Amino acid sequence: MKILLPTLYDTRGGSTRVLLAAAEALRPAHAVTVRAPLAEADERSPALFPSRPLSSRWRKLAVLPRFAGLVARETLALRRLRPDVIHVHDEPSLYVYGLAARSLRPRPFVLWHLHADAGHGRAARLRAALADACIRISPHVAPPVGLPSALIPNPLPPLARLPRPDGDPLSTLGVVGAVVPRKGQDLAVEALARLRTAHPHAHLTLVGPELDAGFAAGLRRRIAALDLDAAVTFAGERAPETAFAGIGLAVFPSRAEAQPLALVEALARGLPIAASDIPAHRALLAGTEADMDSLVALIPDSLAAAILAAARTPPPTNLAARIRDRHDATRFAETLRAQMNTFRAAP
Repeated sequence: MKILLPTLYDTRGGSTRVLLAAAEALRPAHAVTVRAPLAEADERSPALFPSRPLSSRWRKLAVLPRFAGLVARETLALRRLRPDVIHVHDEPSLYVYGLAARSLRPRPFVLWHLHADAGHGRAARLRAALADACIRISPHVAPPVGLPSALIPNPLPPLARLPRPDGDPLSTLGVVGAVVPRKGQDLAVEALARLRTAHPHAHLTLVGPELDAGFAAGLRRRIAALDLDAAVTFAGERAPETAFAGIGLAVFPSRAEAQPLALVEALARGLPIAASDIPAHRALLAGTEADMDSLVALIPDSLAAAILAAARTPPPTNLAARIRDRHDATRFAETLRAQMNTFRAAP
């Protein structure tokens, strides 16, 4: 089959990393084209879509004028490429390619890799109408009503060996993820302030691109107000293989996730973790014999207590091996190839 894996984003978040992994998984059996504003793309397209999260109604309305042009441009690309399957990994790409696909005869099969909750209301019904099937990455994510689906956990990339920092893990705390409100770096900063009253050596590193400039600026102001300038480092975006370099305890204060690859990697590396008690984190730890007490409410005092407990308690034996097995890249590739054939064979 001719399979197109497109994205409008030029950033390398979790969904983009899984898209690239899916492309490599499918290449041995299919003619695969990645079309994206990425260096790894087979066809590099212009970066015309904002990388800043569309977290408000006004941001979504502001990009609407671009959609018509994007749909027209990608309709021409589809007529040239003539894919049998379009495998999308984000909602903007689902809208653009789902609409563009309707102009082709025969119409390509649209497979939606669901990296977030399917949502509700008219927008959710539209998204479901644009797709022919979907892949869920976590059991807590319900598929759109009436849409065929399969559950395939995200693959873990090869883990480059990183030296473990010496000393108290409180001195090498880290949050890995884009600096946006959803990732909860502000909660980690508030928790750090509480920890430093008894542990003045505690230090926090924030690893990730600053995709929301307003949020990042507010975070810096709050850090200054708490007199934490010397205790917090903004490390910026790192290559995926070095994201956890120098981190001895990983903190995941997210307000919402689907299946966070960063948490998967931290657990696979055997790092102690403290994380928010949200459905994605709970689903990820379920069945691994992990300590559910490491998941806490989105309250700074609770997060600080969880960080302190994680620093004093090693992770459960064999937890890292169980996580690596569940998110094995070879299993992901085999399952995705088989499921692709199943979806296409369905009437």
